Amino acid sequence: MQRLQFFLSEADWDAQAINAQRLALMAEQPVLASHARGVLVVDDSGDRKDGHATAHVARQYIGSRGKIDNGIVAVTTLWADERCYWPLHAQPYTPKSRLPLGEKDPAFRTKPQIAMELIEQARQSGVMFEAVVADCFYGDNDGLEWELRKGEIPY
Repeated sequence: MQRLQFFLSEADWDAQAINAQRLALMAEQPVLASHARGVLVVDDSGDRKDGHATAHVARQYIGSRGKIDNGIVAVTTLWADERCYWPLHAQPYTPKSRLPLGEKDPAFRTKPQIAMELIEQARQSGVMFEAVVADCFYGDNDGLEWELRKGEIPY
């Protein structure tokens, strides 16, 4: 148990590199490999979290709670077809209240902006898909829709 805790909290490892290796292994499996008839699903997921010491934690809408609460939210992508689905990328959302300059802070990105970055990561990783699908929060976002049209990405 202590070794696992050390690995998760203290060891020097690159989560992006490990995820890239995981995606490469998935792509090598004919039964799991992405193909052009699958879809790229964009969504966000939140968890309640007490305190404010953990990065990205703030009062924000937590979908699993159905209300504004103290917690952390991540924007995620997954690939799916009629046979299976598997996660691709995840990026924590940093609320403006956590940044020194709020919305004007250069580090601030909206959830739809993060979603577009994750869509591009999936494409650069060689993930094939017929279309991007998302719930109305993303589907009703003019900025994200414009970026998808500009990139000729079906949605």
